[in-house]
Amino acid sequence: MVRSDADILYVGRSRIDGMRPNLISSLRTAAEFQKFGRRVELWLPAWSRRLGLQETLDQIGIDVPLDVRQSRLLHPRLRFHPFVRVQRRMLAGAAVRYCRDPRIGLSLVAAGFDVHMEVHDIGSMRAQGMLAKVTDAHRAGRLGMLFPTSELAASVLVEAGADPQRTHVLRAGVALEAYVGVTPFDPTRLAEPRIVHIGRINEAHGLRIFEAVARHPGVSVTLVGARDATTAMGSVRLVPFVPPREVPSWYANSDIALMPYQRELGHIDSLSPVKLFEAMAAGRPIIASDLPALRELIDDERTGLLVPPENVDAWIAAIDRLRDDRALAASLAEAARSEAKKHSWRARAERILEAIGRVRVRDPGRVEAARQPFGAHDAPCARSVPSVKGCDLPPRRMRTPTGRPHLSARDRRGGDRLTERR
Repeated sequence: MVRSDADILYVGRSRIDGMRPNLISSLRTAAEFQKFGRRVELWLPAWSRRLGLQETLDQIGIDVPLDVRQSRLLHPRLRFHPFVRVQRRMLAGAAVRYCRDPRIGLSLVAAGFDVHMEVHDIGSMRAQGMLAKVTDAHRAGRLGMLFPTSELAASVLVEAGADPQRTHVLRAGVALEAYVGVTPFDPTRLAEPRIVHIGRINEAHGLRIFEAVARHPGVSVTLVGARDATTAMGSVRLVPFVPPREVPSWYANSDIALMPYQRELGHIDSLSPVKLFEAMAAGRPIIASDLPALRELIDDERTGLLVPPENVDAWIAAIDRLRDDRALAASLAEAARSEAKKHSWRARAERILEAIGRVRVRDPGRVEAARQPFGAHDAPCARSVPSVKGCDLPPRRMRTPTGRPHLSARDRRGGDRLTERR
C-alpha cells in the first residue's frame, strides 16, 4: 500500500448509502478542511454499487471535489483492527489522522498511531468499557485532541482523566448558505401552525409528543424521514425520506420546530442535533426538551422555549403561548437565526484546525506538511468510484482457526486503491 501524503486522513464508519447524520457530518467536515487548503483523504466502509459518491455529494449539496476511498475492512463486525493492520503504511504517511468513533481511535492507538477524535456518544463509551481506555490514551498523548459534542460529555471525559487542555467541545454544524432563501418566519401563520420534524422518529425522539400535538385543534404535524415506531399515527402526516438538500424547503413550509427528545435516548448526554441548527438557520421558533445537553444550545426564552420532555400538556401549552404571543415567537425566531451563524460547518472545521494546530506532534516535518498551502499538492478529485472488485468481505462462515475473520491474499498485501483520480 502506498503511503498517504494527505494533510488529514479521516477514517469514518458510515457507508455513503446510509445518509445518516454522522455521514453528512464526515463529508461536510472533509469538504470544509479542503476549503481551508488541507489535502484530505476520507476513508469509509465499502458501499453499495447502486449509489455513487457523486450522487451522495449532490444529495447533500457538497460541490467540493473530495478524495473519498472505501474499504470493506472498515466494517464494524471486524472491529476495525484489520483495516489498521492492512493499511498501516498508508496511515503512517498522513500528517494528521482523524476519526469520530472510539473503536477506530483505539484501534489506531493500539497500532502506535496518534489520532484526533470526536466523541459523539459518551454514554455508550462508558457502557462498553471504552471510557477509561480513551482517557488513558489521551493522558499518554496518543490521542491528541478530544472533541466531545457537549459540555456535559466534556466534563465526563475530564473527570475520568482526560487532559482538559486538549478537550474541546465541538457541536454539530449547518450549511448556512442553504437557508439564505428560506421564506422568513410569518407570525400570522400561527393561527394554524404547521409543525415539521425531519429525521428519525421513535419514542425516544418524542413520537408520543408529536401524536398528542397533532390532535390539538388547529395544529398540523408532518414527520419527514425514517420512522421506527409501529403504532398508529392518527392525524400525523408521514413523508418518506428526503435528501438533505431538500430540507430547507420543508422548513420554509413550517411555522414551529419541536425537538421533543426523551431522557431514554441513548446518546442524550452528548446530544448536538443537526436538525436543531437547521431550524435555527431557517429562523423558526423552537420548542425543545429541557435536558442538560439542550440547555447548552438553547437560551430559554431567548433562542427557544424549554419544556419538560415527557409532559404532553407542557408542549401544547408552549405551542399555544407562541400562538397567543406572536411578538415572542418572532423574537425567538430572529434570535435563533442569529445564533445559527456560530454553527456553520466552516466555523466548525476552523475550530478543529485551530485546536489541532496547538497540539505538538512527534514528527516536525509532518507539521510543516500539514501547513502547506493547497497548491503545494495535486488537487484531489474523487468524483467517481470504480468497482470494488477484489475487496469483498468474506462470508461469515469463512473464519480462521482462531475465529478471526479471514483476510484474502489481496487484503493482506494492502488491498485496492478504490478512488479514481482524474
